[in-house]
Amino acid sequence: MKIAVIGGGSTYTPELVDGLLTIGRSLGCTELALVDIPESAEKLATVAAFARRMVTRAGSRLLITENGDLARGVRGATVVINQFRVGGLAARAQDEIIPLDFGLIGQETTGVGGMMKALRTLPVLDTIVAAVQKHAPGAWLINFTNPAGINTEYIVNSLGYERAIGLCNVPIEFLLRAAEILECDRNDVFLKYYGLNHLSWVERVYLGGEDRTADFWHSFTIQMKNNPDAGYGPEFLAMLQLLPNPYLEYYYNTRDMVRREIEDRDGPGTRAEQIQKLEPKLLKLYREADRDVVPEELSERGGFMYSTVAVELIVDLLTDAGRTHIVNVRNGSAVPNIPADYVLEIPARVGANGAEPLEIGPAHPATLGLIHSVKSFERLTIAAHRSGDERYAKQAMVAHPLGPMERDLETLWDRLKAANRQYLGFDGA
Repeated sequence: MKIAVIGGGSTYTPELVDGLLTIGRSLGCTELALVDIPESAEKLATVAAFARRMVTRAGSRLLITENGDLARGVRGATVVINQFRVGGLAARAQDEIIPLDFGLIGQETTGVGGMMKALRTLPVLDTIVAAVQKHAPGAWLINFTNPAGINTEYIVNSLGYERAIGLCNVPIEFLLRAAEILECDRNDVFLKYYGLNHLSWVERVYLGGEDRTADFWHSFTIQMKNNPDAGYGPEFLAMLQLLPNPYLEYYYNTRDMVRREIEDRDGPGTRAEQIQKLEPKLLKLYREADRDVVPEELSERGGFMYSTVAVELIVDLLTDAGRTHIVNVRNGSAVPNIPADYVLEIPARVGANGAEPLEIGPAHPATLGLIHSVKSFERLTIAAHRSGDERYAKQAMVAHPLGPMERDLETLWDRLKAANRQYLGFDGA
């Protein structure tokens, strides 16, 4: 069995390898193909060499291969994982910095920064899906690449690739925090969890079928590496009667979040700039000839428990386990007051047929406005890519709740377009 990783030169990859050697050992995977662009060949070689030392230490026969050619890398794969970043951290830094000049949230998965990351990513997804269809027909395509919501929406609803599942590590953080509060195993917890990626809520928390949601209003915080000061007051949670994703602070506390981002920009640097300083340190550690375990410093990179959610999902897909995962899939009838074709982040039973959404009941009215607005933004962004018409990109910007004022729209778009000139297909770009 072969698993291919697009963006295999990422510093995240050793964590994934660790997961395959532990959680996924029973799969009997024979090849892990690390695929990346030629410009990342040196980085890919460093990560692959470290991964081989990890394999040797584990006493595994897993073959680690390096590929600069997409077709060869995915050929014959059972599972293909997306974890690539078009434009690297330098492009992410622009997604964070440019919006701040206009008083807007600068972030890689939401707002205008998220739109630009999507517009760089969607053309590559066209190429990847075509390669998978040709060289690995029937493969499961697991998307971890941000913005995961738009990307999965595009793969499933625009490209029509049904064997695709979007993945994020935030849901498992909810489960772990809930299990900590309830003093139980995370597998004993069920969440009525719904929304879009990085725009989601927990409405009910169940332990063994018993509703324990009331235990959470007094204190519920998930700490994120890219938003360490996130947190909602107990009065707010009790009023809202929902447990919001930490990323919803960008919507609920917009002015405070912009202020914090400006302070970071003018101080230690934006999140991308901080990671740019961390990456060389990680690669230096990976080059140590006697290193064969993941360094503690990788935890500073973010993506907490990425390998756990990815490998557990793969195991359950390939063993027909039928366990529940919270993933990005088409809604169907799971949340009846949201359109069936929306790709949502919701609980699903995972087995040989893929991720089958569980019927969890209607979404709370306080969530619907944001869900519909941001889904419209996602689809307008996709329309901009598919048509090559930048008017759709501008419509997406103003449709987003964190978008610009009319007076700034053209100037902001020109700045964003110029910073991403080599990646966009718009006329004049």
